Amino acid sequence: MNIDFEIRKIALETLLEYEKNNVFSHVLLKKVLDKYDYLKDREKALISVIVKGVIERCIQLDYIIDKYSKTKTNKMKKPIRIILEMGTYQIVYMDTFDTMSVNSSVNLAKSKGFSSLSGFVNAILRNISKDKDKIKEDLSKEDESLHIKYSIPQFLTNLLSEQYDKDTVNSILQASLNKASVRLRVREDIDGSRLDEILNELKSHGISIKPLDGVDRMYLADKLGNISEIDAYKTGEITIQDTASYIFCKNIPFGEKILDACAAPGGKSMVLAERYPKAQITSCDIYEDKLDRMRENFERCHLGNIETKLLDATKHCEAYEGTFDVVVCDAPCSGLGVMGKKQDIKYNLTEEGIESIVALQKKILDNLDTYVKKGGYLCYSTCTLNKDENDRQVESFLKDHDYTLVAPTYIPERYKAFVSRNMVQFIQGEDTDGFFFSILKKNG
Repeated sequence: MNIDFEIRKIALETLLEYEKNNVFSHVLLKKVLDKYDYLKDREKALISVIVKGVIERCIQLDYIIDKYSKTKTNKMKKPIRIILEMGTYQIVYMDTFDTMSVNSSVNLAKSKGFSSLSGFVNAILRNISKDKDKIKEDLSKEDESLHIKYSIPQFLTNLLSEQYDKDTVNSILQASLNKASVRLRVREDIDGSRLDEILNELKSHGISIKPLDGVDRMYLADKLGNISEIDAYKTGEITIQDTASYIFCKNIPFGEKILDACAAPGGKSMVLAERYPKAQITSCDIYEDKLDRMRENFERCHLGNIETKLLDATKHCEAYEGTFDVVVCDAPCSGLGVMGKKQDIKYNLTEEGIESIVALQKKILDNLDTYVKKGGYLCYSTCTLNKDENDRQVESFLKDHDYTLVAPTYIPERYKAFVSRNMVQFIQGEDTDGFFFSILKKNG
């Protein structure tokens, strides 16, 4: 068996299934890698790199291919287009022999019953290989269209360009293609010798880890592998959580009764339960399967002050009226702050879809307002960069509701530039996702 060809064949079948069934790429990829668990780690990593890379850069890859083909990618048979995208990605972005990439692509075309098009595939990829230095140079030019340079739909580059300056937009879009570190949080009560033991355990699993400068309890890891095998994870002493999300939690005030209204996957509820062991936290979601996973995490971390509830945040619950000292709303959003983690996001968004998300957020906030006691807090966050979902959403809410924006109490020095008018907008980078939050106090 030619293992290099087999790996690329598995990647091709995965990409074909991804387009056919419109599934989340990370879910599909996990299923595929589990199926082929007998492969070596290097081989599974290669499948993952090719699949993620083609999805992440498909707009740019089609643009390159269209320069070399009389038949444009939108007119090609799907298997041929994907084979060419895979070949182009390997030639332009991977440290592989171009000849191997070209030959394996030709063989893939034959294996899918397109022997008559194998010469077509061969010619296009050989020309791309010959010109790859010029292709890279052209893509890096300042005047290259942003949606091609960063492989992102045009309307999203327009949206970001209308709301942010040029350097910030480039920083956002570049971060969406860069491989960021995994962020790990150590539980609030872990210190001293136990902390040293945990860090040594991570290193013993081959995980390179370093503290995030200026943010206590946050660490950056280059990779994790199967974290469920690590004892400190099994006991809930370490969890995966983004830096900005953790900083948001550090700004949420204490309350005897706290509602986490859109809680899945439960990370914020876990931080609050650790920080405020005397609080009673109610963690809600609209999907029962997500609640099941949250319960598993809460049990693993031995958090007994959280109850879970199936609840639609848009629908009023009379029993919750004026009940909570603190309501946390990590609202559904467009997810532009996590494009680097979730390759699908940018392709599933539309202008109309974002408008409907803004309307949904308003509906949720209007409902959650009724659950907050007078003098209590409504804590709002998203993992996006769109101002209509973030600061403009908050400003609109304040016009119709009697709240005051409270200044954040905990912002590490490295992130203070992200604070404006008592609201915080993180821009994604190596150490954090794009993330927004604000703390509002109900007057009266």
